Amino acid sequence: MNKLLEKIDFFTEQVKDFKVCVIGETIVDEFIDVKYEGQSMKSFCPVFRYAENGVGKRVQMGGAAAIANHLRDFVSDVKLISNTNNEIVKTRLIDKDDQKKHVEINKFDDSSFGPISIDTEKYDVVIVADFGHGFCRELEVNGKFHFMTQTNSNNFGYNRMSKWKSFPKKSACMDLREASLQVNKKTNFGEKEAISELFNYEIGAEKLFLTLGKRGAVFYDGKHFVRQEVFNGPVVDTIGAGDTFYAFSALSSDIEHKDINDIMAVPSLAASLSCTWLCNEEEVTRDKLLEHANRFV
Repeated sequence: MNKLLEKIDFFTEQVKDFKVCVIGETIVDEFIDVKYEGQSMKSFCPVFRYAENGVGKRVQMGGAAAIANHLRDFVSDVKLISNTNNEIVKTRLIDKDDQKKHVEINKFDDSSFGPISIDTEKYDVVIVADFGHGFCRELEVNGKFHFMTQTNSNNFGYNRMSKWKSFPKKSACMDLREASLQVNKKTNFGEKEAISELFNYEIGAEKLFLTLGKRGAVFYDGKHFVRQEVFNGPVVDTIGAGDTFYAFSALSSDIEHKDINDIMAVPSLAASLSCTWLCNEEEVTRDKLLEHANRFV
C-alpha cells in the first residue's frame, strides 16, 4: 500500500472510537450568484445583477458546524455546542462564472450569548473554535482542549491567542497572519527558531500547528519541528481550508504516531480536499479523502 494511504488507514483506525465535542460559533454562509455590470456613473460604486431569475442563493453551515461535520465520518460521536438562539450570517456576492467574491455582508448579534461550562472528562477530544463573535467569551473548561482563534475583518488584532493564555491547551492552531499578530511582527515562520518563539509567547499549548498557505504547514511541540508540504490538488475555493486543517490536527495530535513526521499528513490532505469545493458545500469523509489521496500516489 502507498505510504500516504497507509497514513490515512492508521489515522482512521486510531480515531474511530473517539467521542468528540466541538464548541464555537456556527456561521451561516450565504452565496448569491451575480454578474458584474460595471461602475455606477453617479454614486461611484460597483453595480451587480442577479445571475438567476429572482435570487440564486446557496446556504451552507460554516464555522464550528463545519468542523463538526468534517469529523462525523471518522469518529464514533460528535457533539456540537454552538449558538442556537441567534444567527451569525455572512452573505457573499459571488461571480457566477469564476466564483470571485465581490462583496461580503456580515450580520450577527452576540447579546444573547451566555456562560458555557464544559466537562472535558465526558469526551476523548474537546475542540474549541473561537471565531471572535462572542460565543466563547464566557467559556469555562475544566481540563485541556484543542484551540484556535480566527482573525477576520470584524475582530482584526483583537481576537488573539494570548487572550486564552491562562487556559492549559493540548494543541493550538493558527495561520500566518494570526501568528504575526500574536508576536507583533511579520515573519514567515518557516523555520524552527521562528515557531519556537511563537510557541513560547503566551500560547499555553503542548503542541502548535501553523498553516502557511501555499508553503504548507509547520508543527512544533517544544522538541520536534515538522514541516509539511502542501498537497497541490485542484482549487475551487480556499475558504474553510484552515478550519478543516484544524479539525483534523486536533484528532491527529491526540494519537501516538509511529513517526512524529506523519502528524500533519492527514490534516494537510483534508485541507487540500476541502479546497476542491465552494466553502463548506461538502464535508470531508473517509472515502473522499482516500479518493483525493490517489491524486498523489
